[in-house]
Amino acid sequence: MSVHLLGIRHHGPGSSRHVLNALAEIRPDIILIEGPPEGEAMLSWTTHSDMQPPVALLAYVPDNPQQAVFYPFTVHSPEWNAILYGLQNHIPVRFIDMPLAHGFALEGTETQATSATTEFAEQIRKNPISYLAEIDGFDDPEEWWEHHFEIAQQPYEVFEAISESMAALRQSLPQTDDRRGVDRRGVDRRGVDRREEIREAFMRKSIRIAQKERFERVAVVCGAWHVPALMQFPTQKEDDALLKNLPKTKVECTWIPWTNDRMAFESGYGAGVESPGWYMHHWQHPNDHGTLWLSHTARVFRENQVDISSAHIIEAVRLAGALAGLRGLSRPGLKELNEATVAVMCMGEPILMKVIYRELIVGKAFGQIPDGTPQVPLQRDLDLLAKRFRIKIIPEQKTLKLDLREDHDLQKSILLHRLQLLDIEWGTLETVSGKGTFKEEWTLRWYPELTIKLLEKAPWGNTVNEAAGKYLESTARKCTRLDEITPLAASAIPADLPTALAAVMQKMDELAASTSDISMLMDAFTPLAQVSRYGNVRRTDRESIDLIMTTMFYRIVAGLPAGCTGIDDEQAALITDKIRDVNQATLMLEREDLKEAWTAALKTTFLADRSAPLVQGYCCKALYDSRLLDRDSTFNAFSKALSVNNEPSASANWLEGFLKDAATVLILDDVIWAVVNEWLQSLDDAMFLQVVPLLRRTFTNFSNIEKRKIAGRAKQGQSGTSIPQTTDIDHQRAAQVLPMLELLMGF
Repeated sequence: MSVHLLGIRHHGPGSSRHVLNALAEIRPDIILIEGPPEGEAMLSWTTHSDMQPPVALLAYVPDNPQQAVFYPFTVHSPEWNAILYGLQNHIPVRFIDMPLAHGFALEGTETQATSATTEFAEQIRKNPISYLAEIDGFDDPEEWWEHHFEIAQQPYEVFEAISESMAALRQSLPQTDDRRGVDRRGVDRRGVDRREEIREAFMRKSIRIAQKERFERVAVVCGAWHVPALMQFPTQKEDDALLKNLPKTKVECTWIPWTNDRMAFESGYGAGVESPGWYMHHWQHPNDHGTLWLSHTARVFRENQVDISSAHIIEAVRLAGALAGLRGLSRPGLKELNEATVAVMCMGEPILMKVIYRELIVGKAFGQIPDGTPQVPLQRDLDLLAKRFRIKIIPEQKTLKLDLREDHDLQKSILLHRLQLLDIEWGTLETVSGKGTFKEEWTLRWYPELTIKLLEKAPWGNTVNEAAGKYLESTARKCTRLDEITPLAASAIPADLPTALAAVMQKMDELAASTSDISMLMDAFTPLAQVSRYGNVRRTDRESIDLIMTTMFYRIVAGLPAGCTGIDDEQAALITDKIRDVNQATLMLEREDLKEAWTAALKTTFLADRSAPLVQGYCCKALYDSRLLDRDSTFNAFSKALSVNNEPSASANWLEGFLKDAATVLILDDVIWAVVNEWLQSLDDAMFLQVVPLLRRTFTNFSNIEKRKIAGRAKQGQSGTSIPQTTDIDHQRAAQVLPMLELLMGF
């Protein structure tokens, strides 16, 4: 009866090759692998023809999916190949790490180390390779591991060297006195070591079980760090004491696709690999001394419009080989190949290596899992919808343009909006140029973390439609302020959830009735106006929306004058922007009853002496644009607001309210130009210096072209600055022009 310990580095292609060679020689009766026992039920899927790594085993707590861990695998992962070897040769395969049922339950119960000694020890435990590489004079731990273990050819020599180095490293760390829970230096290590000790006790327990079951040849594939702990067993009684009365929780597992760039992240399965693309190449082409790799490098450069000739490749191969010889290496590694690439192909400019890092060193590989893999119903429904709409759930960024007049595109939009309601940001809605409301453009990219969010929403329903509706209703019930439910309503409308939307609108009506904050009411009105005007594109039932919108509108009208008095400059700026939005929305609705009520409220606010100057200025502009103030009335308003008897700051705020985003008025309207010009000329030096910084806020928002036109007009001097008289308009002749003008403008 023999136990063979194969210490590996997770995802190392050389380690994987050594493991396969060792297994072929050992011919084990059972293979024990460092991994969560809960995942054993999912191992049968690894041999499926549609299973394409990189993939990850996702383990999570059903009642709290945020408590989860990923175990990624690639085609060159030693554990993956050990699993395949066992299943293909009908050899039992078991995971022997601490069950996650205990691991998740223990999270947050361990004490944290604070001393420099324990922090140092934890860093070594987390990545012992980096410590050994530093001792050997290597800056890059991956480079050290590659040359000492990945390229080596004798598996038993490799595993023996790994065992000895890890044993020496573990012995150099502070030792623990089990009776006191402190090391020889007096440092508290009980919380620091307990989880690691429990994990290794579970591994030893699994080995003992295999031996009791009369397996003659036991192969153990585990991280190099654990090998010394599995060589010399403590008594079973000591291990049983460690494993006694551990807390427990429910755990479920599934397979999910993974990506190369995610392989570089740290996960629950050891440290990440900084160069998964290079490791993939090393696995597929173990005898390549750089020629093939540098040929791939040249291809990537050429695809990115960098001129590379065959001579570049030849010289780079020679240089990489020379560098390896100078450093006493048997063959070039990634470091030598990168240096040769920079020197020969990049002409010494390392910035060009960014594209090689992205395309080759990391790579863009992403995995695939078979249909029928165990999933929660909500996840399965999303996969089916994605296939029906022919949208691939992949980690690559993709642009999706939709025409909502087409039913197929409309359904895609509804799906993406429903996922946004569930906080699953698979798609990001981009701004679309043009006036049409039937267009949408999305940027799609799936991240593995979105699977966790999807699992979190699984209790709300078995389909995306059901989950989004129930989650929306629940969220709406929790809203206590109008500004909380307003964005929710705006998001719910394009998601086509009529039952849930009715609950949202009812809650919005209740909160609006109890809200006296004019700003909140205006924020809620604008999106409802958009739906009322353009809701027919999504076939939205507008009757209930129009009723709530109209009720809210008249509350705004009633509270507007009072809401604009007794406020400071910052509040005035905020409410002016909201008034502008409501004004545009009201004009867009083309309802005369609303327009008359709104202009009456603007006029009342404009005439009120206590209204904030900034608000008064904008109201004057809105009334002037609506032709409710003639030129004489506007001139009188300017003269009053910009009088030298007023505070200069108040005058400047009033002018900012009138002219903000309205440079065209100043350029083309002689009346406005003359009034502003005369007011500026009437200021003395002290007042002018006080007003100029305030005026800059207004003119900063103008475009450069508008500023040049204003400067050009000012350069003309006094000519044309007198206030022109009202000119009689021939309405009959103007009426003949309007039909052609409307035709040209597309009305």
